[in-house]
Amino acid sequence: MAPITKKTEKATRTFVVDCATPTENGVFDPESYVKYLVEHIKVDGHLGNLGDLISVSAEGSKVVVVSSTKFSGKYLKYLTKRYLKKNQIRDWIRFISVKKNEYKLNFYSTSVDEEEDEE
Repeated sequence: MAPITKKTEKATRTFVVDCATPTENGVFDPESYVKYLVEHIKVDGHLGNLGDLISVSAEGSKVVVVSSTKFSGKYLKYLTKRYLKKNQIRDWIRFISVKKNEYKLNFYSTSVDEEEDEE
């Protein structure tokens, strides 16, 4: 029987949220989004208890979350949706997964048939 080994080093995970499209249109502010994430991410059941485990930063129009603890993309999506709802822009912007641990904020497609408008 093989001995049980324990993982001593936790792998860091990096999540990137691209906010370029709504930021260019002046609807979205990445700095306030970063502030919201820092205040609302829970670590060990406590709000704003990030310490050295999680870092949130804005790099241009991208927001980068680096975590060395248990943190998931679903939790990031949940917090982003709450932020959008709080700022009353949830009806226009959606959170899309582009690749693994890479996300994008995009406007809902507004391609309406012009024929319906003419009738």
